[in-house]
Amino acid sequence: MKQKKKPLILLRILINLILVATAALLVECVVFQFPALYYKEKPQDIICDGSDPQVEIRTKNALAKLSDEEIRSIEVEQSNQKLLAEYNGEAYEEKTDDSLVEKNGTLYRKIKKTIIDARLAQPYYIHKLDLRVPVTENAGYSVELYLNEKKTDRVYCSIDPKLGAGVANISERCDRIKITLLTNETIDNSKIQVTLSNRFRPNSMRLFFLFVLFGTGALLYQAKTLLRDKPEWIFAILCFALGSLLICGIGTNQVSYDEYVHAKAAYKLSFGTTIESTESAIQMAGNLLPFFHNPEERQLVEAYEDKNNDYSWADIGHQSRFVRSETRVYYPMAIGFKLGRMLHLRFADTVALAKFGNLLFYILVVFFAIRLAKRYQALVALVALLPNSVFLASALTYDAVVNSFLLLGMVLVTNELITPEEKLTWQNTLLILLSFAIGCQSKPIYIVMVLMLLFLGRKKFYNRPQEIVYKLALLIMAGLMLYNIFRPTPAAGSDYYLVGNFDFAGDKRNIGTSVTGQLQYILQNPFTYALLLLKSMAQLLGQYLSGNADFFQYGYLGTGSTIFTWIVIVLALWLALWSAKDVKHRKMPVLFIVLTLIMLVGTSAIVWSSMYVSYTTVGANEIRGVQGRYFIPLFLPFVSCFFNNRLESRLGELARRRILYGVMMAVNLFMIYTLVITVINI
Repeated sequence: MKQKKKPLILLRILINLILVATAALLVECVVFQFPALYYKEKPQDIICDGSDPQVEIRTKNALAKLSDEEIRSIEVEQSNQKLLAEYNGEAYEEKTDDSLVEKNGTLYRKIKKTIIDARLAQPYYIHKLDLRVPVTENAGYSVELYLNEKKTDRVYCSIDPKLGAGVANISERCDRIKITLLTNETIDNSKIQVTLSNRFRPNSMRLFFLFVLFGTGALLYQAKTLLRDKPEWIFAILCFALGSLLICGIGTNQVSYDEYVHAKAAYKLSFGTTIESTESAIQMAGNLLPFFHNPEERQLVEAYEDKNNDYSWADIGHQSRFVRSETRVYYPMAIGFKLGRMLHLRFADTVALAKFGNLLFYILVVFFAIRLAKRYQALVALVALLPNSVFLASALTYDAVVNSFLLLGMVLVTNELITPEEKLTWQNTLLILLSFAIGCQSKPIYIVMVLMLLFLGRKKFYNRPQEIVYKLALLIMAGLMLYNIFRPTPAAGSDYYLVGNFDFAGDKRNIGTSVTGQLQYILQNPFTYALLLLKSMAQLLGQYLSGNADFFQYGYLGTGSTIFTWIVIVLALWLALWSAKDVKHRKMPVLFIVLTLIMLVGTSAIVWSSMYVSYTTVGANEIRGVQGRYFIPLFLPFVSCFFNNRLESRLGELARRRILYGVMMAVNLFMIYTLVITVINI
């Protein structure tokens, strides 16, 4: 019977895939490609050499006000140059920038403003405007649209000198356009190329998104057996779909936290003792790769990267064959880089393969975490599908390894805490130690989480020697991890030569940082700092819950709505407090609830303190750089405090898991659509 059912199951899966793909294509064509099908305009060029009387071009000098971010960047660069000169024992000479002008206490930059005012022969629906300009520095332009002499819209776009082009998303009908080009140099007008287009070109990323959206609905509706008996497989499928959307949608845009630092480490690790760095790899390590905002710019960026990914003139470097312990977390990404070179893939595809290495490793570890969890698999899947978690698992960062192993470790710890009558086996002992050893390798502050196991009673052990050896191993591992915090290792975004010397250690993206100076300040003002710490922690928690700050974030792409935070919190509490029909939860002992809460506050305080010491100006009355992603490992232990074996839901396990995966997919897909599809793939 089983052999007869297999072909039917495969046929049903194939039919569903065809139906889902067809639905996605129909929505793309009918909803999103309607203007291209309705207007059917051919591409139109605007001649900028002065020969067209309908096109007026004029250039003038102007001043552009610098943003707070630009001013801060200049100040940070000057501060770092001073520190570097001090480190080298040299006299610092401040370099003047002739393009900067101070006026009435405000800093401006001298620019050239070129205005192209073009009247079209007849109204034209512009989907994309392609502006090509040969510039040597970053430039930008704005487009004002007019229809019947009424201004309808204004769009802004940037031009990367490496591409010499910028493609703006317009999606408006007009009969006159006014382009204002801002540059730091004089441009030959005859070399300016402007093309208006409204081609029928289905958006591949939007099609992929629609396929995942409809496919999720079909999966949750039909895969009853998998949902009920194998929830870890449902997680693996959905997480892979979400991660693939993020990897393919973001491409080589460096939008994750300090991604260039992690990319450099993983790229180097993918070689043996001899490192071959192409120009594209060097730019990736320096956070200098061009950024795209739509499929047209993406083609230009990837063509540029492939042109500069030539190993025949690569930079040759050398490294030790012995890998440092904190570098081993980059192995999943390094394997991707290695395979990409072996298969002679394009640069963008090689980067994607490195990200997929991270994603697959994350899915594998969490897969077993869900399988090993005792009656709270849904909560483990919820934590693993948090938007922050999925985003980090799909980026070039070690957080995928850190979060997955810490989640596995906390599952194993929670299993022991909720079963005080069961003996602790040597297999679980080794797995717990291994999980935290790997998870804390790059972020040792989280080792505090495992110290709760020191309070396990004698009933958990077979004999007294086993208890002593186990707890002693925990203390030794925790001690070594905490000691590693104070080692002067390079910090993300910092200059190695400065942080390698403890007197200069500190994150040099902020002015006035000093590990030594900040520690001295804390020791001299312990009560002042304690109040600052408690106040800062309470304020951020209040901001997350009130809407003044958003917990879920896709790196530098943006954040999700605060309502998502509340949806996930309510869902997690519901899953923890109410067990499924006929499936009782195990209750967390009161002692371990108290210890868990103490651990949560203590770990959070260490996270805050680490950012104050390394990232914040000495003596500042605020703590900078704390982000929601730092608290992902604390989510499961917090929710475990609400485990209850008295409240029973009327819903069975199947319905609860449908709700869980449906809600988490809705949150993730909404963020992907608003922050990835509509921002850089439209």
